[in-house]
Order: sequence, then structure tokens, then C-alpha cells
Amino acid sequence: MIKGKIKITTLYRLISRVVLILFFLTLIPANIQGAQEYIASSSYSRMAKNTQAVDLPKNEVAREALLFLSSLGFFNTVAKAKINPSDILSKEEALSVILNSSGKQQDAFVRAEKLELKRPSGQKLVKPYNYLYLGYIQLAYDMKILSKKEYQDAMAQVQPSEKEHEKMIQQLIKKNDETIAKAVYEGRPYSYDDLIFVRSGPATRQEVCLWVVKAFKIPISYENLAKTYPDYNKIDSKFLSSVNTLLKNGALVGRSDGYLHPDDYITYEELAFILGSLKPNILSANGLKEVKLEIKDIQKLNSDKMVLVCEDDNGNDINITVSPGKQDFGVIANGNFLSSSYLQKGDYVAFYVNGKNEVVLANILQRPGQENIKGVISKIDVKKRAFSLKLPDGKVYNLSLHPKATIYDANSGKSLDFSELNVGNLVQVKVQKDRADGITLLSLDSPEITRVQGIISRISKDKIVLNQNRVLTEYLLSPDTVYIDKGDFSRVLTKNDFYEGMKVLAGTACGYVQYLSTTFDEKSEDIVSGILHEVDSNLGYLEIYNQEGNKKSYRFSKKLGLKVKKDGQNASLDSLLPGDVVFLYFSGDFVRTVTASSNLQQKVAKIENVVRNLATGLPQKIIVNIDGRIYGPYEINSDVEVIKNGMPAALKDIVPGQYVKLAGSFYGSSAYIHRIEISGNEYVKNIYIAKGTVNGDALYLSDIQILRSNAFEPLYTWLSFKIPSDLKFILDGSSLAPLSKLQNLPVVVVTKERFSQEVLDTVVAISRGTFTKIQGEVSMVFPNSVVVSGNRYSIGNKTYTISNGLLTPANFKVGDEIIGVASQDSLVVAKKLQGISKPIFVRGQVLDVSELEYITMKDYVYLDSQRGWQYVPSKLTLLYDTQTVLCDVYGLGSPKDILNLKNKSVYIIHDGKYANVIIDASFGGYIVTGVVGKDMKILNVQYNDMMTQTWNKVDKSFILDTTQAILLDANGNLRAEAPQFGDRVLLLVPQSSFDLSKSSISPTVVLVNY
Repeated sequence: MIKGKIKITTLYRLISRVVLILFFLTLIPANIQGAQEYIASSSYSRMAKNTQAVDLPKNEVAREALLFLSSLGFFNTVAKAKINPSDILSKEEALSVILNSSGKQQDAFVRAEKLELKRPSGQKLVKPYNYLYLGYIQLAYDMKILSKKEYQDAMAQVQPSEKEHEKMIQQLIKKNDETIAKAVYEGRPYSYDDLIFVRSGPATRQEVCLWVVKAFKIPISYENLAKTYPDYNKIDSKFLSSVNTLLKNGALVGRSDGYLHPDDYITYEELAFILGSLKPNILSANGLKEVKLEIKDIQKLNSDKMVLVCEDDNGNDINITVSPGKQDFGVIANGNFLSSSYLQKGDYVAFYVNGKNEVVLANILQRPGQENIKGVISKIDVKKRAFSLKLPDGKVYNLSLHPKATIYDANSGKSLDFSELNVGNLVQVKVQKDRADGITLLSLDSPEITRVQGIISRISKDKIVLNQNRVLTEYLLSPDTVYIDKGDFSRVLTKNDFYEGMKVLAGTACGYVQYLSTTFDEKSEDIVSGILHEVDSNLGYLEIYNQEGNKKSYRFSKKLGLKVKKDGQNASLDSLLPGDVVFLYFSGDFVRTVTASSNLQQKVAKIENVVRNLATGLPQKIIVNIDGRIYGPYEINSDVEVIKNGMPAALKDIVPGQYVKLAGSFYGSSAYIHRIEISGNEYVKNIYIAKGTVNGDALYLSDIQILRSNAFEPLYTWLSFKIPSDLKFILDGSSLAPLSKLQNLPVVVVTKERFSQEVLDTVVAISRGTFTKIQGEVSMVFPNSVVVSGNRYSIGNKTYTISNGLLTPANFKVGDEIIGVASQDSLVVAKKLQGISKPIFVRGQVLDVSELEYITMKDYVYLDSQRGWQYVPSKLTLLYDTQTVLCDVYGLGSPKDILNLKNKSVYIIHDGKYANVIIDASFGGYIVTGVVGKDMKILNVQYNDMMTQTWNKVDKSFILDTTQAILLDANGNLRAEAPQFGDRVLLLVPQSSFDLSKSSISPTVVLVNY
């Protein structure tokens, strides 16, 4: 009994405790239970100390970025009591900030300690060169951000006293200035590699672009956006791709005068703007994640602890526990750095959380329901404090101004009164319903402003009409439209300086002109050539597309006259027509003589891509593949004649994937197209000899041989094709045989390409015997037979010829060199031998890859031995199989490893259809040519400047170092032996190792006699 009572008592106590626990749990707020938990970090005091050393810029974007970077401690290494936004950074300071932001601070500390230990005891470093900066220099070199020469220059700049150090720095800067001055005086380009890397010298804007791109490993953009800026020619080729990459990302913008100023020294504000635009990269590099939450409630648990009850965008509960004074985090709000106590219920906040689930920083975002919209003020009422905002899509907002709204001018950096705004102003407005809570007058260098070039057709008090390639477009002028000369905002003009017929550059937004500028000075050449686009005898100019595909205008004087010759005969100005190939001869700044040629040609091409007008959707430009090489984009005029299936068609009928016959003028990278004939007969893609079997609606091929490069070669795989309804099937000479009889029989298969897909065209099968491959010259032609290499073969309506890529009935003439297939004494199919040109060499990022089928590249460049790397904005899809060679700088590999190349950048050597060699190696951006002399010396050296795309002679020889290079012959095949005496070589040299001051040169790829 006693034992039983004890058991009952114990059970009663247990039940009582459970009930009590459940009761207390009901007292805890439900939204705290089951929610994801974060806690505040203990770094608030340190962050607050960091931000006290910062004077904040007036630009809203840079101000927030500077606070963000400073609070996380990325500016700590500059060791300045106060950071002024307009102050410039030294090279070592800029490097340290960039490397800190990319999460490499600890790596720099480790390297600095190792370097400090190596220094002889008792030796003191000069103050500007504390051991920490040495760590950043070492790290930058290890990460290949700095070249070996820059690293050696930097490490050599340690002097025994601060006075001697300052003297040395001045001498180095003076030496650099002399090098630049000499190059400018002699009219030749200079490279940054010619200069001494001065560590405590100021960092330039273009240098910082390179360091940022390399530190964060940002994918390079080959779109040359920098070319739209007037000081484009001041960008050193070493930095051009990095500048373009940051322009593309929106991380880099020009200064307020519309110039990039690549060589100017970078300020803290500018560096903060660049790094602030890369916030996702910075968070990822530092192990932080951004969590956007709305604060639903703030609960104080006791005197030293509170919980922020939050909800994410998906409705999930998240709680953040804060212990003010002990564990807290900073908040960026309204251009200030505050503690978490500033947060209120209803705030929408971005919290930055580390790997320990600690909130280290927060940023108050615009409140729910509030949005930032950009547009142009189209109506304004100062008395009612109301205005209308027109957006780029044409939508208009009618807004009233909040009584406490702030108005900021990003051009002057000053606050404005509402009465100082005008119709036509480009602004960003914080909008809550129909109320404007803040207005920012955007900079005239804002990305929202579109640059438009044209000729003034009409200009009045409040309107301007521009002629852009014969298209008239009307824009509105406003009281605040800025009139300038040659893109320079410091060279102010008036509207009276602009007149009808003047070529201008207009910065437009939402139909309003923000600024109007005269165009940049054209360099006067002795002779220029290209395709004529337009002649205006009234205004006295000729407009041409040059060999690079760029449109340029040149003036002639009606007083001096113009001599014209066309097709070898004297002619008048009226005889010059759009599409003529012209050569312009100058006298001073004016064209005095023009020679012209009608030069009409026909080209068979495949349309790779179509650029359409955003408003009408009609094609404006086409990118085409002619003989395996990409050309364009070629402009299409509205008066071009379009033919489809022999009938007139329209521009809208032009789509990617079509095969077309182009009639017009072709000159370098330019073309003037008069006629586009869309082929109704798709072009032949492949010819196979194989064993064929039909199963259902599919044809399976095995034991395959494929016709490639004028020879049949084995294909070590099997293929299947869906059988189309229009298939031509011939069995033992009969077209009436059912497909079901095709079971493991010898077949000849002809496929065609229909909108980039390989489909069946003709299948010829024999139930007995085998097919014979024939190749040779046609010596005799009869009505029903043909003699090839001494053998006679019968031909008929079942015999096909492939000519110019089209499948046509038998058509031979004496002297034709053919390759084909015969069944006993009957010719089945024959193809005229094609001339094998040089293989095509491309480099780009692998977008997609399929095992033993195809590989697709995007953003690729192809190698033109005359013009250097040429960027192509379309995709490239190539076939490959087990015959394709896959290799890297360490040797050959297996094609099965090709799947690992996705998202990598690779070289591919191809013949327009098949990838022959795929190389995984660093990009040889610089192209160097020369001739091999004795002892592997490269003589007559020239290199291609990537910025100006010109060849520059180097007056010295180099030793060729091929230890880390892929060697290729003129046919694109791998070769084992080194180049021989007298061989002409084309070297692809990475930017990191391109140093003309060295005695040797180390390319990635060596092309011999290419």
C-alpha cells in the first residue's frame, strides 16, 4: 500500500509540474515562440567610434555607403582622425580599404606579421610604411591584383627616415611625370606599366577600378561603354575592361562635368560610391547576409534586455534579442549612425547578420507603401505646393509636397526651395500614396539620362527636333536645360549658340532635354574610307560607316567645291548614293575629293541575332554568320527590300536562325544592305553514312561516319532524329517504300538546319551491298551519268548535289572537285569541296554545355589578326564530339571533363560549326606579334592596344617563354615542338604578365604562322 501511495504521489507531482509549465508557456507571447532567433552583437561601441571619424558627403547614395563601410571597420587601416569625403586616398590606403571590404583583412594581418618577423631586429619602418600596409601589398600581389613589377616597386620604397622617404616619393612622382610628358610630346601612347608604382602616391580612378574588379572577381564585361565619354582616350588599356565592367554594373559614373576623369585621383566619396554599389559582393565576402524585416512589436523583458518582434516578406516570425549597453548593433538612418533604440514599431529594416546569427548592423529602408520613383517634372504649382511627375513609360503622377519634405540638388550639393524647381527637372521622389516626402534633383551625369546624337532640324523657344539617321524626333526644352560645348559642363553656352543643321549631343529624359552639347572634335585624317550613309549638300557634310562599323561625319566646303569620281568616271555629288564604298581625301579640315564604287555584293548568311526598335519592335540591326565568322551588328534601313519565298515581305519577317541572301555593300565591319532574301530551303547541316533503324517516329543511327572538312571521319557515338512529315526516303531507288522497312540497313542521311535545330531531309537506304565514298574531279558530264576520277556513275532525279549549302537536283560541270557517296554505280549525293580557311579563334564564358553534343558561349570575342579581339553580343553554339581536343596549360584532358567548364571562360578553336580544340587557360588579352630569331628571341615585335585597337611597334626583342603556353599551328592543331627560326608567331599574353620592360614574354597561347 505504501509503495502504491508513493507511486500515486509521484505521478500527481509530475502531472502538476506539467500543468504549471503549460500555464507559464501560455503567458509567453505566442509570436516569440517558434520564431527564428537572432541576437545583437557586441561590436556597437567599436562601430560608433569608427563613424565618428567620418564627415559625411551630401550625396545620399555615397553618404549611406560611407557609413556602411566605416561602421564595418573597412576604413580603420587609413589611420586618419577624420575622413573628409573630398580627400584623396593613397594607393596603399585604397588597396587596404578594397581588400578589407572583400573580406581579406585577416589575410593581410597574417602576411604583415610574417614580413615583420623577417625584418632585422632594431630596424624601424618609416611611419607611412607601417608593417600592416606591407601585408596589404603582399596580399594584393598574391591575389594577382598587383603585377610583379608593381610589387617590386612598392617593396623597394622603404627609407631609413621619414624625411628621406618624403624626398624619395617626390623624386619618383617627378620621374613618372617626366615619362608621361615625354610620351605626350612624342605623340605616342604610354602605359601604366612604364611608370613606377608609388605606394604612398595618390590612387587614380582607373587603378581603383582594376583593383575592385580583381579583388571581388567580378565577371569582365566586353561592352565598351567607356567609349561614350569624351575623355575615353585617356583610359589606359590595362584598365579599360575593368572600367567598362564597373560602368556596366552601375558602380562607376562620370563626375558632374560629364567626364570619366580616369587619371584623376580618387576621393573617399567616390570609392564609397563604387564599393557601396557592390554591397551584395561585400556581404558575401565577409560572411554576412541581409535580412529584410518589418518590426511588428518591441517587447522589454527586463531592464537590460528587449526583443524586436519582426516579420519577413514571407510572413515568417523572426525575433532579435538586444541588450543595450552590452550587446547592441548600429543603425544607419537618415544619414546618421544610431543605436538600436532608434528603431520603432512599423520600421522596415535591413539587418546584416553574421555566421553566428548575430546582428552586426541595420539600415532603415523606406517604409512599407513608400517608393522611390524617377522622372521629369511636367507641371508645377508653387502656391499649392503640388506638381506632376512624368515617368519614362509615359505614366504621370500628380503629387502634393509634404510640409517637411527636403529638396536636395545633386549637381550643386545644396538644399533647394520648392520655388527653385522648374518643369523639365529630372528628379527622384520619395512617394507615399499621392504625397512627396522628399525630392532629389538628379545629377546631369545620372544613368537615367540617355545620350542622343543628331542634327538639329528645328529649334524654338521650348522645343527641339533632331534628325537621327533620317528619323525626326521632337524633345522639349526647359528653363533649366543646360547648354554646353563639347560635353564639358564648365564650358557654358547659350541656346542662341545652337542652330539648325548643327550636329549635337543631347542628354534626354522622359522627352525633355536636360543638356545640349556641341559634339566632340573629330580628328582630321588625310584619307578615310567606308560605306556612304548620307550626303547633305545644303549643310555640307558626308556621313559614312568606317571599317570598324562606326558612323562618322566629315565636312566639305561649298565654296571650295568637291571633286567626285565614281566607278572610275568623273561624276557629280548627286551621283553618290547610300551604300557606295567611298574614299575621302582631305585638304586641312575639309573633304576635297571623293572616289566612290557601287560595290554591290551578295552574301549567304545566317541571322544570329536581331536588335529591335523598343518602340515599334521592328528590326534595326542584325548580327550575321558568314562562312562561320560573325559580322555586325549591321544597320537595316526602313527602305530595305525583303523577299520571302519569292514574294515581297516585311522587316517583321526577319527573325534569328534564318538563312538569308544579303545584297548590298560590305566593307570591313560595315555594311549597307539593299535587299534581304529569306531562304525557304534550309541549308544542309551534315551528311552521314551509317546503319539506320526506324523505331516508331524516330530514326536511330549507329556505326556513323560524318563528312567534315572535306573528309569522312568516324563519329564515336550514336544519334537519333525525330522523323519529320516532309522526309524524303529512298530505298533501293524507290521513293514509295514504307519507312518501317528500314531495319539495320546501310543509309546515307542528309540533314538540314531549321532554326538552329538539326532535322532530317533525305534518307537513302540499300537492302543489299554497301555505300562507296568517292572524291575527285569531274572529267566528263553526260545527260544521265558523270565521270569522277576515271569512274562512271549514273545520275538521275534521285541524285542530289550540295552547292552553296543548298540541296539541289544533280548539277555538275567539268572541273568540279567533289566528295560524295555512291551505291554501286549510282551516285547518291555529292558535295563540292569547300576551301578550308583559317580556323576561328574565340574566347568567352560557357553558358551551357551538353555531354558529347554542344557547347554554347556568351559574351565572346573572336580573334582578328588585323584588328585584335572583336566583341560579339550574341551567343555561339558549337558541336563537339570525342574528336574534340580538351586541354589546359597543364596538358591534355578527357572530353568527359568538359561539363565542369560551365560558367568558365575558355578558348575554342572551331571551323564555324565544330569545336576542334577547347582550352581552359587565363585570358591572353594582349596580342603580340613577331618573328622567331636565334635562341628563341622574338624580333620585330608589335602589340595590339586593346583601347585604341591599333598596333604599336616595340623597339626591342624578347625571349619567348613557352613553359606555361599552349602551342598551336596555323590549322588550329596542337603542336609539341617549339616555334622554329623564321616562324611568325602570334602570342596571347595575359594582362597580369604583360610587361614590356622585361626581357622575356610569357604568353598563354602561341599561334605559329597563323
